[in-house]
Amino acid sequence: SQFPLSSPGPTSSTSQPSGLASLLGPSGNPPMSLSLTKSFSLSLNDLSSCDLLSTSSQHDEVCAKVLVRTGDQMEILLGKQLQEFCLGSVTISQRTDWTCLDSLIAKTFQDYLSQVDPMGSLGLTCDSLHMYQLNQGVQRTVGGDRPRDLPHQCLGSGPFQIFATLKGLREKSVDSLVFETLIPKPMMLHYISLLMKHRRLVLSGPSGTGKTYLAQHLAHYLLQLSQIDTSDSDHESCDLQLYLSNLANQIDRESGGEVPLVVIIDDISDSAAITELVNGALTCKYHKCPYIIGTTNQPVRMTSNHGLHLSFRMVTFSNNVEPANGFLLRYLHRKAVETHQEEVGQVDPTHRQTLLRILDWIPQLWYHLHAFLEKHSTSDFLIGPCFFLSCPVSVAEFRQWFIDLWNHSIIPYLQEGAKDGIKVHGQKAVWEDPVEWVRGTLPWPNAQQDQARLFHLPPPSIGLPNEEKKPPKDTPPPSTLESDPLMAMLLKLQESANYIESPEREGCLDPSLQTTL
Repeated sequence: SQFPLSSPGPTSSTSQPSGLASLLGPSGNPPMSLSLTKSFSLSLNDLSSCDLLSTSSQHDEVCAKVLVRTGDQMEILLGKQLQEFCLGSVTISQRTDWTCLDSLIAKTFQDYLSQVDPMGSLGLTCDSLHMYQLNQGVQRTVGGDRPRDLPHQCLGSGPFQIFATLKGLREKSVDSLVFETLIPKPMMLHYISLLMKHRRLVLSGPSGTGKTYLAQHLAHYLLQLSQIDTSDSDHESCDLQLYLSNLANQIDRESGGEVPLVVIIDDISDSAAITELVNGALTCKYHKCPYIIGTTNQPVRMTSNHGLHLSFRMVTFSNNVEPANGFLLRYLHRKAVETHQEEVGQVDPTHRQTLLRILDWIPQLWYHLHAFLEKHSTSDFLIGPCFFLSCPVSVAEFRQWFIDLWNHSIIPYLQEGAKDGIKVHGQKAVWEDPVEWVRGTLPWPNAQQDQARLFHLPPPSIGLPNEEKKPPKDTPPPSTLESDPLMAMLLKLQESANYIESPEREGCLDPSLQTTL
């Protein structure tokens, strides 16, 4: 379908819950390493007292909330809602100058990164900050010329807010895109480089690993890069071959009509057909063809004669490596940080550490389930981060949320996966009920009382094909009997004749057979 210019919408998968794009709209901010026991340092406690009062009794200090705003004016014109991420708060007094405010904002940003990305995988630093704007519209480029008035004179009346902007396209940087998507900077640069150079890219990997989500953000990036104004069109319901053929004719004629900059072909099911289709329809004026970004849940064989591999540049996603395996941890930490910004002073440190322990446990659970499916299922059954993105950041809410998720979503999914594995491979490994690991590691307080509430996963029955009950040799399949009444009558006559010829069974005909005769 042609790329929709609105904010990321939902996509669905038949194998597991909807993908990342469906959960990370404007209100939900986007998106593990094995070192999951590290909890981040809540250094914003140093500033938490600011939220208890807007101004001091002497009106000498104010506490201003610092937010990062992603997107630009073009995205507003295209209808994309700008996202805001709360970093924390800074205290501004009458003695605070602009250099001091630069340092305060940089420290707040660094503290935020250490909480959301404790392993430093994103590659962002304080140098990623570009500028910020105060309440009255006064803007300040970090390290640039100082405005005439001091910061406290530019705040105006409450609520006191400072909107920071990260380096983006105008600064020839992808830091803003990396911050928004939580995809490491080196990987994002690699994706963009492939797309700019080859114009055709396919993201391949299990469902729920963020392929559609990344495709939408890459398309927005290309739109910003081109600085064109285009309309929002949806061609999901039309015939793809017809659409691409018409598009090719339009480019050949140079009619000047509206040609999309980016086309996303989501969920490619037949890679060979798509390759033939795209190559046949878009061989015209290669440099004028739109960028094409495809996604597929099916593994693509990287052989020398594979059409899709030759026509597109491939990016393979896996639950075991970045960006998928680190995305979940960063996403949950960001969700917790922003929730706590609204509750500073109301949550005691013990409760907060308990929550952090729970959030660090979720990726460990994900790894455990992933390993279980690799042992007992097929490649069609994999669990992506999407199962856990709705995780609440409250200890009390998490308890009931997880029990329901385990009993009504995870267990049925694992059952189907195990059945599929037995059907395809037989019993590959010794059966281990995954609930035993879960019960032994539940992270919330007094979890022992909830262990019995978690459902078991019984091993699937192993039925060998040669042991299945077979119909009599002379009996056609049921479908044949149902579709051929004459054959059914002849069989009943044969059965009646057999009964009559047997001396022991004389006079004992079945009433239904007598009726047939």
